Amino acid sequence: MTDLKMLNQDEVAELINVSRDQVAMLREVGIIRATKTGKCYIFSQQEIKSFQELYKGLDVSNKVKALESYKTVNGIN
Repeated sequence: MTDLKMLNQDEVAELINVSRDQVAMLREVGIIRATKTGKCYIFSQQEIKSFQELYKGLDVSNKVKALESYKTVNGIN
């Protein structure tokens, strides 16, 4: 049942060892999908696991590199 627990942006940031702003950027680019609930975004644990698998070895350290990685993963030229 713990897989059903959704994570907020701060929890995701702590989990993947990045800043809250980095999580927001990954969400904006489309790398990590979220659900908006009022003013906040929540993330499924499965989404974080998918991010870890799909983007393993890629550079998502800034918006430009994250967009390049997103295109690579999704087969966009």
